[in-house]
Amino acid sequence: MILKKLNKFFKFGFVYLIFFLIGDVVVSNFFINTKIENNCYKWLDNFHHLKKNCYAKEKWIKKSKSYKVFTDKNSFRYSGNEKDRYQKEKTAVFFGGSFTYGMGASFENSFVGLIEKSKKDYNILNLGVAGYSPTVFSYQLDELIKKDINPNKIFLVLDIIDVYNEATNWKIEENTSRPININSIPNDNNSEKKFKNFKRKNFKVTRIITTSINNSLRSLRYHVSKIKKQYKKKVNEEEKISKYTSFLYKDKIDLDESFWQPYGLEAGLLKIERSIEKISKTAKDKNSDFYIIIYPWPDMLMHEQDKFNWELFAERICKENSCTKLISFFPEFNKIKESSSKWVDKLYIDEDVHLTKFGHNLVAGKILDESF
Repeated sequence: MILKKLNKFFKFGFVYLIFFLIGDVVVSNFFINTKIENNCYKWLDNFHHLKKNCYAKEKWIKKSKSYKVFTDKNSFRYSGNEKDRYQKEKTAVFFGGSFTYGMGASFENSFVGLIEKSKKDYNILNLGVAGYSPTVFSYQLDELIKKDINPNKIFLVLDIIDVYNEATNWKIEENTSRPININSIPNDNNSEKKFKNFKRKNFKVTRIITTSINNSLRSLRYHVSKIKKQYKKKVNEEEKISKYTSFLYKDKIDLDESFWQPYGLEAGLLKIERSIEKISKTAKDKNSDFYIIIYPWPDMLMHEQDKFNWELFAERICKENSCTKLISFFPEFNKIKESSSKWVDKLYIDEDVHLTKFGHNLVAGKILDESF
């Protein structure tokens, strides 16, 4: 009796599934025109960039909620609102990696988005892409100018991880028009691409349902993790030192040389200097204000930079290239650290170096006060 009921249940389920999938194909091809993505990145053999006119529900950071991502006709992340875009007389552009991109935040809550909301008389362009560093910023600026977009203000966010990216990833070759990432980047083969495209085209309803379920579960896990966190043991400060920042506190002989290969730590720093020098010259040619922005990772606020001082490095580069101003967030972040025992939670996403909504607001506020 039980076996007959189970058999009937599975037969009904199978028939229902077939009809559902057929219905999904029909609805996906004739009623739903919007592409559904889980990110807006396009991976090539030796480069990556954001797709044009993309919409995605993205989540890269484990301890954060998913968020919407929109890209415009030039592959720049923006709010999704096309009204008056590129129509203003003045333009401000932001170059950077994942910090500038706004990893872990909706565009409206990112510091670039907050600046756009405040400065209605500017075209605010976010050219931030995770994994990019000054070598790529220089290329991006050249490409921007080729499109007759000449910025009045250029903001370069110099992140500590840029040293690693320059030491290990990017190179320029004479016969290529763009920087080359020497490390392998995930790129699907043709058969995998065809299968993925087939699923995206024909099973949009299924993807909408599964995405909704995943987002709900992520939100639940996120809130549970916030509750659990108060019971976690405090991590030893030494364990919080990142390999990316290790050269700030350790003698060169004590560093893991293999981590900085193939070009090495010194070459990474030199490549940053040369790229910023090139960007500065372009800014002068275009009569653009040029700002350099730096902000600390958590461990940079807990340890003395006694082997290499990142703040002094940025100050020197700014001075040598006559940048309009260095905007440093070390004083503000340090002040919050001194005034609150929960400064890490206040400024940074849980177990990550990217900023909270509070952190983005702080950054946007100072940039607006000191450069507009």
